[in-house]
Amino acid sequence: MKDLIRTVVVDPHPESRAEVKRLLGSIGSFWVAEVLETYRESPARIEAISPDLIVVVLDHDPQQAIDAIAAVTQANPRAIILPASRNCDSGLILRAIRAGAREFLTLPAEPAEWLEITGRLLRGREVTPADSSRDRRVIAVTGAAGGVGVTSVAVNLAATLASARLHETVLLDFDMIFGSVDAALDIVTENTLFTVLQNLERLDATLLRRSTTQHASGLHVLPRPTAIEEAARIDPESLQRLLTMLRASFGTVVIDTSKGLQATDFAAMEIADTILVVAQLDLTCLRNTSRMIGLLQQFEGLADRIKLVVNRVGSIENEISQAKAEETLKLPISWQIPNATKIFQAARIKGTPIAEVAKGSRPHQVFLEMARALRPAAEEPARQRKGLFAALF
Repeated sequence: MKDLIRTVVVDPHPESRAEVKRLLGSIGSFWVAEVLETYRESPARIEAISPDLIVVVLDHDPQQAIDAIAAVTQANPRAIILPASRNCDSGLILRAIRAGAREFLTLPAEPAEWLEITGRLLRGREVTPADSSRDRRVIAVTGAAGGVGVTSVAVNLAATLASARLHETVLLDFDMIFGSVDAALDIVTENTLFTVLQNLERLDATLLRRSTTQHASGLHVLPRPTAIEEAARIDPESLQRLLTMLRASFGTVVIDTSKGLQATDFAAMEIADTILVVAQLDLTCLRNTSRMIGLLQQFEGLADRIKLVVNRVGSIENEISQAKAEETLKLPISWQIPNATKIFQAARIKGTPIAEVAKGSRPHQVFLEMARALRPAAEEPARQRKGLFAALF
């Protein structure tokens, strides 16, 4: 799955604005992250959004449009700007080029013409759309059995990442039937994964963010569908596109997967930079965890993304040593969450992350360590994604 090219359209005129949006909507790799309806205010907003591509339609007021292009270029000489107009006058094109543009699109345009021009622009820049995702991260949390603490790990890790305020974080509940992320955080949401997917084509970055519910920790949440029958109506391809849009809009996306290796789970793992496999030190869990890891390792590039999290370490129910677990799973244990039944039970009853009931406790410290290790880092190389979902389904 490729990263979407986040595009901002600047155009005060509603008809040409709609025309450009329709054009971009017909091309799957471009996402209109925001539409700006004034030239004068666009440079400041563009600087805040930092899009991959800026389309400025000149026709409403060519001089204001040219001034806006010049202001954007002055603030960021590496910005990729594509002026567009129904007027192909050579003088206007020259003024746009002098202001900082390198190409010019004559409207109306066909998708093939758009792709040709933007292809030249994107090849010519030093940072590609995939590179722009280096400071973003998708984390899928999964397990081979219910009750091992997958949701608990996902909720507490996501809340810890969000509370750092370094990057906006969104938590998705992919347990489409019996997910409990909303209950774990004691929130009531207006939107779910299903309702957002129903309006996918109308969402820009602002509306997408508003479709989530924000927890007191700063965490954005998008829960599972309200009605069980809605889960069957979720299209995996649309879900993949939503994940790509969320990746483009948030610094970190944390996904609480189901426990049954559904099609939606593979969509999450395909886009994930890190797959946290949660297990416990008992025979049944480790046997099923070994089977799950064996399946995931069959796909090129996926094994490098797997990190093992052992939950409830020190419980009297632990039957197997940590060394034996690593030998069995042929993976090192990246994090060990100590058994702390009272802390997690208190958090569950209150519907809050454990930081609210036991800040500084050993389990909380482990989540802080995980967050520090997994938060986005600009210097980390982007990973090319393989077609895992397509290979399985």
